Amino acid sequence: MSTPHSLSGSLWLNKDTHNYLSSKRIALLEQIEATGSLSRAAKLSGMSYKSAWDALAAMNSLAEQPLTEASTGGRDGGGTRLTEAGSRAVQLYRTIEKEHARVLTLLTENFEDYSHLYSLLQRLAMRTSARNTLQGRVVSLRNEGLLTTVEMMLDCGQPLLSQITTDSVQGLALAEQSRVFAMVKAPCLTFVAADCDQVVNPLCGTVLSSRQQGDLIEIELDLGNQVQLSAVVPQDAVPCQQWQPGANLCATIPPSQVMIGIA
Repeated sequence: MSTPHSLSGSLWLNKDTHNYLSSKRIALLEQIEATGSLSRAAKLSGMSYKSAWDALAAMNSLAEQPLTEASTGGRDGGGTRLTEAGSRAVQLYRTIEKEHARVLTLLTENFEDYSHLYSLLQRLAMRTSARNTLQGRVVSLRNEGLLTTVEMMLDCGQPLLSQITTDSVQGLALAEQSRVFAMVKAPCLTFVAADCDQVVNPLCGTVLSSRQQGDLIEIELDLGNQVQLSAVVPQDAVPCQQWQPGANLCATIPPSQVMIGIA
């Protein structure tokens, strides 16, 4: 009987070719957040105080903003705590680590079936022609027989509707609060008046840039929270003064033209 294969791997985040974040360093930061003390965090993380100090110094030297700061007062007269940048670093690493583990599990499950493994690797590397990939969470699912309307709240704080088949909802195992990607093709967008209350799927933002070519114009919108949207429309569809940088515009797309994906 053959021994089943398994895949494992360590995860490092590097900056400028230097080791920045690892599972052990993140565990140290988590213990600092929990205890407020570098010495206690080092002990709970299985590190010597010097090793913990050196690791913290290395992380802070590579980070754009300090990950920790000294705190004063308290029973012990002070300690160490995470900054907002430190908390974000922990969250970032744990998110990537979760996806890293998921991919390793998928590869392990398909290790013995080469054709299936090769197909899986192709899917993991797949790219789409959709110019816009917007992230968000499912707010509600409205079953309408063969079709289901999916209401999402995008990370930029704006709602978006998608209409997909009910079979697709089941195949993607969508539920309320599921993290999803909404894929929108740039030529499928149109622009509408910002004060139009009857518009379905308004995506409003500030013009970042515009580029003309022939009878078409490409417009980049800032939807907020570092989320951008690209649209390619006929020039006569938008008055000239409305696509200048800094202007406010609202784009819209039919729910049936919004594709949904999951990671």
